[in-house]
Amino acid sequence: MTGAAEVAHGPILIGLMFNTLLLGVVIAQVYIYMTTYQKDRLWMKAYVIFLFLTNLLNSAFIMAYTYISLIKHFDDVPYLYNATWLFSTDPALTGIIAGAVQLFFAWRVKVLTSNWYLGALVAILALTGVGSSIVVAIKSEAVGAFTRFQEFKSIVVVWLVSACVGDFTITAILVWYLRKHKTGFQGSDELVDRIIRATVQTGLITSIMAIIDLIVYLVDSSGLHLLFNLTLARLYTNTLMSSLNSRSGWSYSNSNPDSHSQSGLVSTSGVIGSGSRGRKGTGTVTRPEVFVHVEQHELGDIRSPGVVSPRFVIEDMNKGQDGGDESSLKRMEDDSVWEDGAKRNGTIV
Repeated sequence: MTGAAEVAHGPILIGLMFNTLLLGVVIAQVYIYMTTYQKDRLWMKAYVIFLFLTNLLNSAFIMAYTYISLIKHFDDVPYLYNATWLFSTDPALTGIIAGAVQLFFAWRVKVLTSNWYLGALVAILALTGVGSSIVVAIKSEAVGAFTRFQEFKSIVVVWLVSACVGDFTITAILVWYLRKHKTGFQGSDELVDRIIRATVQTGLITSIMAIIDLIVYLVDSSGLHLLFNLTLARLYTNTLMSSLNSRSGWSYSNSNPDSHSQSGLVSTSGVIGSGSRGRKGTGTVTRPEVFVHVEQHELGDIRSPGVVSPRFVIEDMNKGQDGGDESSLKRMEDDSVWEDGAKRNGTIV
């Protein structure tokens, strides 16, 4: 016979473990961002802080619910069978976090492609997910019993499907745009390929988890799907933070005032790094500069009658070793050489 706590609190406890582990990764990512990109715009920092605090709040609510259910209400069967307002905050906060991340990528799509329609499409999918997740939170508290969550199946399907479609749409648009704007230079094309791989990988993680959550929810009437649902918010946040923190390795950062790209964007209009020479660029574009200073000297014979011709004297470097008057060697140029040169060329170079 299945125990009261086993129906939902077993998956919740395991999901909370993964939730906490991923929260540690979020904390590390936020720390790296705050210490590395101090020159990012204020709204970007406020956005990251908002996501961070929302994740902390979400984990705190789940921890509180788990503690109250398994410790304070141990062996309280009616309590364990029902969801409380603490639990109902999870779908709402998960939807808000996922929607906020997708809205950021919607802004990125708009800025990168300069296409309002593509950005609006992603934004509509994100807002649909946010709205439906809030409805799910309200319904879960109203219904109460975990075994009755199938009664609002349609709202859950809208929530998770819109999240999946939004992730796939973002990934498809970014990959299409980056592939279309390859420069033909080896270094820059390799960099674009790296960004494409990272975009696909991060987009697939959240999409696959949302699909698994939806499938398990549809085929199992227990709370097993909660194991996957509790990790969704952390995965979305880590996806965004890894994208922001990777800018230094992709040669695009809003911290550089001379950069042509904006936060989280990459320029594909030119050579990145030293791509024209087949090298991988990992930072600011630096081109070697060679300065050539040219001096021109013109020597001319401007002697006036009676002026003695110049002479060149070469002194022996071994002076003082042989001794005597033969210690130095003198050589005088014949006056006729200067005179002939002056007559022929007017100047001697």
